[in-house]
Amino acid sequence: MATITPALTIVAGVPRITWTGVSTADTMVAFGPLPGKSAEFASVLLSGTWGSSTVTLAGSEDNSTFITLKDRTGTAVSGTANTRFELSTAASYLKPASSGGTADNVDVVVVLRGK
Repeated sequence: MATITPALTIVAGVPRITWTGVSTADTMVAFGPLPGKSAEFASVLLSGTWGSSTVTLAGSEDNSTFITLKDRTGTAVSGTANTRFELSTAASYLKPASSGGTADNVDVVVVLRGK
């Protein structure tokens, strides 16, 4: 049982937020507030060892009430195997969650883009 804190890196001027080793037993720390116009659009990559888990990405305006985000087609940002989503977000905070797994170890990578 660990606390997973997101890491922010800037690659070629593009913000990248990464939660490494997310598992069902862990506590995830939210990232935010998001940096203004650089967060208009996002891609989300969920990859790793799943162990029957479901990993979601949620957004919040107050860093307290988190709701699962949806991609551009209205599909929840939720995976049970390696997957990728494209979305637009005005959320102030982002936080992944994992449930139902055993021996799961998933990386959540969010790349932010703006106009």
